[in-house]
Amino acid sequence: MSPPSLPEPVARFIERDIHSVLQLEILLWLREHVGDWAPGKVASELRITEQSAELHLVDLSLRGLASGSRLTRSFRYAPRTAELGALVDELASCYANMRYTVINLIFSVPGDSARTLAEAFRFRRKKDD
Repeated sequence: MSPPSLPEPVARFIERDIHSVLQLEILLWLREHVGDWAPGKVASELRITEQSAELHLVDLSLRGLASGSRLTRSFRYAPRTAELGALVDELASCYANMRYTVINLIFSVPGDSARTLAEAFRFRRKKDD
């Protein structure tokens, strides 16, 4: 018997926007815990480093899945569009019911870990440079 397959929109969303299981866990945690959360509190709840929590929270914010910033030191689940929110809802359901299928897809995206590491340490130039 073959493993269950993910709906195509969810699979595309994972391939495009979810780069690690930890990022997915943070996204789903924010979705379940309404309110504003500091990276330190998210880190404490998920038993990860504050730096890792902050990097993932900022990334989720840049992807339109959360709102907040390093300046405010506060983040909340806030999908940019209703369609994006519906995709996350469907992803949450898939993760609850087909956890290994979701995890396998995340790990199968080529070059994912190298891209995530590179993005984490990318330096941005000022406009006047």
